[in-house]
Amino acid sequence: MSWGTRLFAVVIMLASFALGAWPLGLFALLYLVYTLRRPGAKSVQGQRQEVFQKTERPWRRYALGAVLFLLSSVAAGSGGTYSPAVFFATGLAVFFWPTFGRLGHFARVVTVKDSILLRSSLSPVTWHALAEVKLESPEQARGIAAMGGKLLLFSGKTPAVFQVVSVRALSYRHAEESVLRKLRRETRMLSQRGAHLLPVDSSEAAVRLSLELERLSIDANDFEAVSSLPFDAIAFQVKDGRLVSHRAFSVLERDGVAAIPVADLRHAREPLFAEVVQEIGEKHGWPGPDEYSPFLASLDASRSEPLVDRLRMKEEVEGRVTVETPGGAQVRLTRAQVRALARIYA
Repeated sequence: MSWGTRLFAVVIMLASFALGAWPLGLFALLYLVYTLRRPGAKSVQGQRQEVFQKTERPWRRYALGAVLFLLSSVAAGSGGTYSPAVFFATGLAVFFWPTFGRLGHFARVVTVKDSILLRSSLSPVTWHALAEVKLESPEQARGIAAMGGKLLLFSGKTPAVFQVVSVRALSYRHAEESVLRKLRRETRMLSQRGAHLLPVDSSEAAVRLSLELERLSIDANDFEAVSSLPFDAIAFQVKDGRLVSHRAFSVLERDGVAAIPVADLRHAREPLFAEVVQEIGEKHGWPGPDEYSPFLASLDASRSEPLVDRLRMKEEVEGRVTVETPGGAQVRLTRAQVRALARIYA
């Protein structure tokens, strides 16, 4: 939209307000704000150079915000009742538009002590939990394609995949029961494909999620373009084997507010998640097995044995307990993780 058209809209807005034609003036104001919104999806070539730059407030947005603040003062001085508040609120929205735009794409959370649960900072009845996907071998990464719900992938030298479980409950006990029930169903399906879930302690989950992220704007139907970009994190929403929505991010800062990225970029044509998994695996790679993989595999294989024989607790050092399975695999976990594992792999 050219600045000549925007200037014409400003003139119409001011003239309408001066003549008392509030509906027309308000329409011109809303139209002007809409033209100054954050740009939508660009070409992939343009995104490669621009998408990782931190959002700035250009001087034009500052100027429009200043004009709206001035109009608010003039309206207040003229004895206006509603117009000062309208002008002032609109000025704030224009002035801080990039910040407001980012807030709706992240679900902020706070930790729950000695637990795997995270609680929403805005809703006391919304709870979340992270469970990391552990593979028995690199060849079994395709097992991730069988997963559903909300997934988070962090790329880099050591990629990591997390299942995000979100529930609504009035109490901690009910929230924990719901989360563990969902994870139990998921582990039974994944274990047949050489994949397992390790619930993450809430304090460690908060550290993992404490990132300041910048959204990548890409055409929703061009997932190949997304997988070609050097993103740092990506959120998936999967349903019935189809990728319903996603959103890719770059990391601006490593020390931010703990928040769960939202997969808000919907697909008009929902691709099969198996194709997406293959595409990302070829260009970025999926996590390989680590010391937790044989531990979880042994824990899953011994479901029929008594719990006292399956999880042998040893020494505790700095809040972590050494746990051993009948197969001899040892790992160090928090007590919250041990309690969760005992119920998930029951």
